[in-house]
Amino acid sequence: RRVKSFGMTLVPLDIREESTKHTMALDAITRWLGIGAYSEWDENARLSWLSSELSGKRPLFPPSRLKELGFPDGAVRTLETFQTAASLEPEALGAYVISQCQTASDVLAVMLLQKQFGMTPENGSMMRVVPLFETLDDLTNAPEKLDMLFKIPAYNGAIKGKQEVMVGYSDSAKDAGRLAACWAQYNSQERMVEVSKKYGIELTFFHGKGGTVGRGGNPALYRAILSHPPGTINGRFRV
Repeated sequence: RRVKSFGMTLVPLDIREESTKHTMALDAITRWLGIGAYSEWDENARLSWLSSELSGKRPLFPPSRLKELGFPDGAVRTLETFQTAASLEPEALGAYVISQCQTASDVLAVMLLQKQFGMTPENGSMMRVVPLFETLDDLTNAPEKLDMLFKIPAYNGAIKGKQEVMVGYSDSAKDAGRLAACWAQYNSQERMVEVSKKYGIELTFFHGKGGTVGRGGNPALYRAILSHPPGTINGRFRV
């Protein structure tokens, strides 16, 4: 009776992987398709191809033949992660976080790889795709990347008016120093909120803050929440 009432899933699982791994996987696929090397394409070419494939219905390759196509081992491991995720119930999965996310195509790439294994917004099994901006340059450029994404019909339709963004704290501090990183995080969040409002998107920030003290059980957490930029919480955030 308990299993029937509550299901088998206790807590949804997030997945996190570097953008370079997805690039490697798509590069193997485009070479196999005979249309060039994805890793060598510029951003406009990547966005054009990804948008086209997201709007289409055909798979990029037969999923059942994944290990027979001669893909590099690293690409196979990345694709097997998506294949395994697709075999789980949607309730078992949460966000797919993209480390070192630098471009709009890094986000579309994860959407397309999910689609390849049947994880789509139409059937309710697509994990929400969460870019992680974690260097000074990435935080500075993040609002522009969101603006590019929200202009793409296939993307805007898939997210159904909601977007989650992860803000990197430790890596940005290592990259730029604590003071410069704090200002970049603050300014970037304000600008991302402005972009989201322009497109009518509900934006949730996922704050990548340190260890157990940063996540709860400490009065400093309350002060940290109060220090977030105005208009960036609105009753929801993740830590």
